[in-house]
Amino acid sequence: MTAQSAGHDDRSGSGTSASGVRRGLVLGGGGSLGAAWTIGALCVLEDAWGWDPRSADIILGTSAGAIVGSLVALGARPRDILSHQRGDTAQSGIRVDYDTWVGGALPRIPRPGIGSLKMLCDAVRHPHRMPFTMLLAACAPPGQGNLNGVRDLFRQLEMGDRWTHNPALRVVAVDLDRGVRVLFGAPDAPCTDLASAVTASCALPAWFAPVEIGGRRFVDGCAWSDTNLDLVAGEGLDEVFVLAPTCVRHMDHPRSVPAQVERQLRRIATWRLLHEAQLVRQAGARVRMIVPGPEDLAAMGANLMDPQRRLSVLETSLRTTAAALRKPRLERAASESGPGVRGTRDPGTVA
Repeated sequence: MTAQSAGHDDRSGSGTSASGVRRGLVLGGGGSLGAAWTIGALCVLEDAWGWDPRSADIILGTSAGAIVGSLVALGARPRDILSHQRGDTAQSGIRVDYDTWVGGALPRIPRPGIGSLKMLCDAVRHPHRMPFTMLLAACAPPGQGNLNGVRDLFRQLEMGDRWTHNPALRVVAVDLDRGVRVLFGAPDAPCTDLASAVTASCALPAWFAPVEIGGRRFVDGCAWSDTNLDLVAGEGLDEVFVLAPTCVRHMDHPRSVPAQVERQLRRIATWRLLHEAQLVRQAGARVRMIVPGPEDLAAMGANLMDPQRRLSVLETSLRTTAAALRKPRLERAASESGPGVRGTRDPGTVA
């Protein structure tokens, strides 16, 4: 990844491909390890399908997916991002300490109080207007962490005071007081710079402080959904590739209590992904999902912010995604529409 390739190349998102197929790329959240898994899976997807993700008509990113998606929208090839994650920075001019760029594996103790009394009151009055996770975001105490490392990455890419010229990019964050999603980059979204939008999308409640944009406080788009896939339903796409690092293909059986709790959260995220995928299919698009499998889960452990596992997750993703995409096409087609959790089928790979 170089400043030139990731900061000054706006060829992507320039319109429908030569085949006439409008494609979308949706990248979900998942912390530092989710970003690493996504980068590996995206490299394999490009190789297996012969499709350049930079050419997507819509690139929608949430949280960690907003970081990776923004780099792709700026013109960085997945292999460039992969090399940078592996430490190949000699030629890039871009310096990122991936072990400390989000403050490490554990959060600072949050401040006393709750995130948003206004949103909490709205959630009580209208309990079905927003997901339960939004209620948790409203109740969560204000975080004290910062995302200066992420912001500095985009400043180095000259995106600290402006938005990319690429019209394909959408970055999802949640307005903490209004309890609504905002798609930065969409025509009706508040104007901001890319660094602020991405850090807002990554501002996990109780971990990081909300990011203020235009007098409004924003937090992690995962407070609503780990992928926010349903937001592309009205984009007139024919095909959507979804990479969802917090979902699951086949569940493993960890012994530690933290890992067991994390796996239950994955079940919830997977069910929501399936619901959103159905909405996009009803709008006329084919949805192709790629999610982690048991080997990936073992590499990730229970804490998706643990920097010591980053390279292991990255290399595991390259291997497991390649193996998944080698499955016979009929098997993949049968597995596309449901997850590997009890009573369902497996969403894990593209068909």
